[in-house]
Amino acid sequence: KAQTWKHVDDKAKEYNTNFSNVMELDSMFRVAEIVLIGAINRKESRGAHARTDYTKRDDANFLHHTLAYYDPNEPIMKTHPVTITKYQPVERKY
Repeated sequence: KAQTWKHVDDKAKEYNTNFSNVMELDSMFRVAEIVLIGAINRKESRGAHARTDYTKRDDANFLHHTLAYYDPNEPIMKTHPVTITKYQPVERKY
């Protein structure tokens, strides 16, 4: 990582704002990539995630937690079951 950012220069005397901005931008790109991969893989509409090609919710295939793990090549996406203890999921009707 340090090798990637070694050419980030800043003339500030107290704080390297350019380096800080580059690190923040790198983090934003990583999060955006994970959100995009998750959205592409979720072939349903649920909550704020709405797709025109998959307009219905699909509890049979997508009622799970999706976690992303770091890998130098690409994020690794894994699913984990949801434990429902109190309220069964129901479709929202507005």
